[in-house]
Amino acid sequence: MGREIKALLFDLDGTLVNTIYSLQDSINKAMKHFGLQELTEAETKKAVGNGYHLFVERAIKKTASFYYQEAEKWEDRDPDKAISFDQKADEIMGLYDEVCEYYISVFQNNCLYRAEAYPGMKESLEILRGQGIKLACVTNKSLHEAGKVLDHVFGENYFDYLSADDGTHPLKPDSALVRDCCEHLGVLLSEAVFVGDTKTDMETAKGAGIPGIGCVYGFRGREELLDYGADICIENAAALPDAVETLRG
Repeated sequence: MGREIKALLFDLDGTLVNTIYSLQDSINKAMKHFGLQELTEAETKKAVGNGYHLFVERAIKKTASFYYQEAEKWEDRDPDKAISFDQKADEIMGLYDEVCEYYISVFQNNCLYRAEAYPGMKESLEILRGQGIKLACVTNKSLHEAGKVLDHVFGENYFDYLSADDGTHPLKPDSALVRDCCEHLGVLLSEAVFVGDTKTDMETAKGAGIPGIGCVYGFRGREELLDYGADICIENAAALPDAVETLRG
């Protein structure tokens, strides 16, 4: 007898919705405001996935790392100059709280910028719902912005449950989120599958002991997904129903 699948738990950014433009535009507005180096699209894809605190920290580090590296270059030739570069880097990292606050103020009004479902995702979700599968979103995005994006892209209250950062519980890859989500959906843990595009998502799935579907079309790519235990990878969202059928066995 094959696996019974009653719920799919989706990551948001890079899985359900292409939000890279809103993330990059918002973080770069913050970087520009504080006179820091902006992130490329590729750098943004690598920096996101663990909540906005780490996203901001990684963005700031791009500029700080430049000064730390300069300090190392001058350490033997001119120690005073090296110290000056080190201090500059420390000052930049010291901006963390201010940058976080500014980024959030920007992102609250900018989270819908060019946000859209990946091609084939809406059709796949309708097929899965037609099979009686419950759909949930488990994201490290803040609750307000996550709900705003999902309602904008898929319609209000489309998903059966939303787990996002409300400041009261741990974030992915903490597998407790998966168990909590299954309880809200009324399904057994063994009846759930996690769908995501980063190592964080695959770690979440493995920590909970459930299968993970890796979305190659998202922010990270096949190699990372397989390295962190994806049971199956899909090249596009249209392939999702077939992937679920494969996992049923």
